[in-house]
Amino acid sequence: MNRKFLTLYRFSLFQKLRAKSFLISTVLMIVFLVGFSNIERIIDWFSGDDPKIAVVSSLEAPIIPVLKDVGIKTKITEKDYSLKQARQVVDKGTYDAVALLSDDPYRVTLISASPEQELQTQLSAALKQVRDQTVITDADVDPALLASLAAPIDVKQELTSTGGKSEDELFAASALVYVLLFLMYFTIAIYGGMIVTEIANEKSSRVMELLISAASPIQHMLAKITSIATVSLIQLSLLVGVGYYSAQSSSLFDQLSLDSLSVKTIVYLFVFLLGYLLYATLLAALGSLVSRVEDAQQVTLPVIMLIVAAFTVSIFSLNAPTNQAVVILSFVPFFTPMLMFLRVMLTEVPVWQVALSLLLMGISIALALFVGTRFYRGGVLFYGSNPLKQLRRILGGRQ
Repeated sequence: MNRKFLTLYRFSLFQKLRAKSFLISTVLMIVFLVGFSNIERIIDWFSGDDPKIAVVSSLEAPIIPVLKDVGIKTKITEKDYSLKQARQVVDKGTYDAVALLSDDPYRVTLISASPEQELQTQLSAALKQVRDQTVITDADVDPALLASLAAPIDVKQELTSTGGKSEDELFAASALVYVLLFLMYFTIAIYGGMIVTEIANEKSSRVMELLISAASPIQHMLAKITSIATVSLIQLSLLVGVGYYSAQSSSLFDQLSLDSLSVKTIVYLFVFLLGYLLYATLLAALGSLVSRVEDAQQVTLPVIMLIVAAFTVSIFSLNAPTNQAVVILSFVPFFTPMLMFLRVMLTEVPVWQVALSLLLMGISIALALFVGTRFYRGGVLFYGSNPLKQLRRILGGRQ
């Protein structure tokens, strides 16, 4: 039995790894990850050289140091242009932007070939800073007094249900959970659907008859599930490794809290594998009822809707992980992989609750395997066009 299972497993695994679709999709996703994690560098690269900025100032105070203080990093040249001359030098390309600053009243006129929203904000902040300083000096008001009045009140929030996490740590952990939840949803939905497609393709090409003659339907189903699970782990390992390495130099990497991953990665991998096994078993059983890929959607739609519902609830629960509805749903096997992981990452969950949810999920997987193998045995050699009719036959014991 083991030899037959391993033979089917290797056949299905290497067939998928050698497929052009696998290689092309892996390369495209790697390119996307590298591009997304380095989006800031790409934008800067395409933006070209630093813009050339000229300033025409009628202010008494020097303005260039103030402009540097508000964040303008490019070189600034002070000129004595009129409004007409400023338009001419921008049209000729001598300068990308010319800013005319006046103090009667305080106003900025920005001449540029294209919209410069960030530069407008920086110029406004710089001129406001000059104006405020002038008003304070003329009114003979102590700057320290004004600074103390403008200082914000420090509010420290203590969260009792997050295991000692501060608000910033909770935000960073939520960002990480969002990424991992999306990865779990993506994997189960995409690779679960791949199982259905593979079974339908094998049935339509009559390859299934050869495979079933070499091994039992049960062995074939388990080999199909585990081989595609292996393919998914290989592909995801490549993507996670490339994404992690590529994102280290990006500001996006700083927003993810990786401190707790060392311990809780085990929880994530465990519920991830259990969730995949539960959904994959159901999809394989339902996929055996169809003979064409075009018919797969109608029989697998209920399972896909469960996956979408679990993901949607988990995303909306990121801001309320202690909600009573979230706690209850985390014990429902179809929601456990995402919601229990979310609760473990963001809150303090009693050990007995985690153990109970995993126990319920294990029982559900056993039941899914028991029922699924019965469906698979009865449907894998069914070539009719009405999967619902075959389903009624299996349930009625007339296979």
